[in-house]
Amino acid sequence: MNKLLGILIFFISTGVFAQLTAASYKVKNLDANTKYGDFSTTFYGKDKIVFSSSRSGAGGNKWDGNDQSYLDLYIGDVNEKGEISKVKPFSKSVNSKYHDAMVTFSPDLKDVYFTSNNYMDGELKSGNLKIFKATIGDNGHWTDMVTLPFNSDDYDTAHPFLSTDGSKLYFSSNMPGGYGDADLYVVAVNEGHYGAPKNLGPTINSKYKEYTPYVDGDIIYFSSTRPKGRGGFDIYMSKLDGSIPLPINLGKPMNSRGDDISFIIDNEKQKGYFSSNRGGGKGDDDIYSFVQQTVNPICDQTIKGLITDKITGLPLSNAFVTLSDKDGNKIRRIETLADGAFYFALKCGESYNLLGDKNGYFANESTLDVNNSNGYENKITIALDEKEIIEVNGVEMLNMETIEFELNESALLDRSKESLVKVVRLMEKFPTMTIEFGAHTDARGGDGYNMHLSRSRASVTVNYLISIGADPKRIVGKGYGETKLVNHCSNNVNCTEIEHRQNRRTEFVIIKK
Repeated sequence: MNKLLGILIFFISTGVFAQLTAASYKVKNLDANTKYGDFSTTFYGKDKIVFSSSRSGAGGNKWDGNDQSYLDLYIGDVNEKGEISKVKPFSKSVNSKYHDAMVTFSPDLKDVYFTSNNYMDGELKSGNLKIFKATIGDNGHWTDMVTLPFNSDDYDTAHPFLSTDGSKLYFSSNMPGGYGDADLYVVAVNEGHYGAPKNLGPTINSKYKEYTPYVDGDIIYFSSTRPKGRGGFDIYMSKLDGSIPLPINLGKPMNSRGDDISFIIDNEKQKGYFSSNRGGGKGDDDIYSFVQQTVNPICDQTIKGLITDKITGLPLSNAFVTLSDKDGNKIRRIETLADGAFYFALKCGESYNLLGDKNGYFANESTLDVNNSNGYENKITIALDEKEIIEVNGVEMLNMETIEFELNESALLDRSKESLVKVVRLMEKFPTMTIEFGAHTDARGGDGYNMHLSRSRASVTVNYLISIGADPKRIVGKGYGETKLVNHCSNNVNCTEIEHRQNRRTEFVIIKK
């Protein structure tokens, strides 16, 4: 049995998911690249890019690792073709005489996290990389620079990426307790306070190096030196929840025989950037732009919808929503609760049909074409037009909820008074229509008492309708007591409360159209 289970797990983890292939991409080397190292882009607002570069050239201090200048941060404008222009140093207040690279910004662009050597107060404290945070002032200067609490002189922390809402910081580190040489971690961020770093687990990390995380919805992109890649570092993607046992290699042309890192994407435009030292480039590392041309195989979205009454705009409970594919094949059908809301998971790049329906309402259909933006929440409202007249057991009547009264009394509840406004509206819409209001009880209680109670309720209801504008010549009231039960729940028969409620009803029967 254990051997069989192992075989099944093997096929599930290697057979099914191995069939997933990445989207197709078109890549381009940027004109802004130099003969030096240019890499590690990050979005700065909607139309600017910040990146790392050693382009200061022969001037300044040099790093023994490649005899180039230490890395500084630069910023440039992005045009429609993805090119980066008007490049300039990002901030003199942070560009130190040692490495400064790999930045990420808070949603309001007021805080920045960046990777640097353990450098504070103008001195190099150690050779370890650390993540720092700074505040960006109105003049663009970085102030209040602090080292993060999970940094250490004993290991590296680097490559920060802040989630879209600013609540989570992802990073790479070779801290003790990981799965390999360098693992990816996440830490909670709460107004300057940080939780304990959490390893992203063995379905994302390996015994090799994992660098440069980028999170798009529930998908994480990262670079790794794990085997079976095309070169040194390859770019992979996976689900944050670990639901994909094997990360998906993005393949050619995103990956090469060189090191391919620092993937970022604007999922609305399906465009982004990555960095590579592949052959044929302009410098040590170059920045490449890309366009995603097909659907990401693990891209998904959600739809959060609402079923409402077309006239009142109020949400409808106990309505049904059916989700079907473009060919009409039903995927799922759910019932709404009191808030009228519904929720479905969707696949990117697909077309869907949504059908809303409810007893007493005309059905309404809507179509939805899902884009390729991972994690996007589609919002939709389906308004249903209520049927004014329905037929029950061959009898035409107004489509009305049961009118409710105080327990064992004939006094109308306030919510029923609001419903009766609809009766007056329909009588005005159909000026020759005559109706009978019938009040019914269940079989519990004496026959005479039930008849008296129903007649009293009929009288109170008709009088109230007249008081709010109903024509008294066109409406009558009648109490039936328990003489017209709709099920078997007569005297001395044990029934459920739901069955008794079916008999305890009110009806607006159309006598004349």
